[in-house]
Amino acid sequence: MTKKEGFIQKLKLIIDDSEKLEKFVIENSNLPGPRANLELAFALSDVYENFGVLERWARIDVNQASVNDPKSFLPFCSAVCLGRLYAKTKDEKIVHALKKVANDDRWRIREAAAFGFQKIGEDNFQELKKIFSEWIVKSNNREKRAIIVALAHPKILDRNTSFYCFKILEEIFKNMERDDDFKILKKGLEFTISVYTAANPEEGFSFMEKWIGKDEAIDLIIKSNLKKNRLLKKHPEKTEELLKKTRNN
Repeated sequence: MTKKEGFIQKLKLIIDDSEKLEKFVIENSNLPGPRANLELAFALSDVYENFGVLERWARIDVNQASVNDPKSFLPFCSAVCLGRLYAKTKDEKIVHALKKVANDDRWRIREAAAFGFQKIGEDNFQELKKIFSEWIVKSNNREKRAIIVALAHPKILDRNTSFYCFKILEEIFKNMERDDDFKILKKGLEFTISVYTAANPEEGFSFMEKWIGKDEAIDLIIKSNLKKNRLLKKHPEKTEELLKKTRNN
């Protein structure tokens, strides 16, 4: 039995008692610590669909629970569960809730927004594509990060879906905003391009080559991706060729 399966069994025993459930989630959060209990969050998303409770958890802000406070695991789990719930209900309120989570001041909660959107993509990539295509045009840098990280997910990423990922990147690079949250977006861009490229090397390397030399920040982003082992080990000659073309190589 996997950890996730073990948690599902335990959760089913308390699923109808929100007080016991909340206590269980907090006590098993693994917080404070470097890694929240992802197995528990994913297990909960498989069995819990109480929108009222999930919405209440999502409203727990940084003033009520800092990023390493065990209680902050409640809004984390809420985001993952809401993504799974959207796959069943197509309730637009859930999309708005996840967008709000993507703007949270806590890095771990922002990460949960990407997990939530991944749950939507696992169920129906076209539905996720529809959400992101409408959102990307008016999105801020925190929201853009949620989009690109959500797409860098093995269960939804392959050669065909990767073309859409590069389309999103094209939109981001063309309209790069250097506001206070640019560092947040930049950290996401520094690895996601390599993930997309691993799924579609021809398109990925072509995309990076096109953008090399256009902008110093973009060159640094591309350089970071070219140094990822997922590309270095499988495509050493091409990565080395492009690395030499970046600024300050």
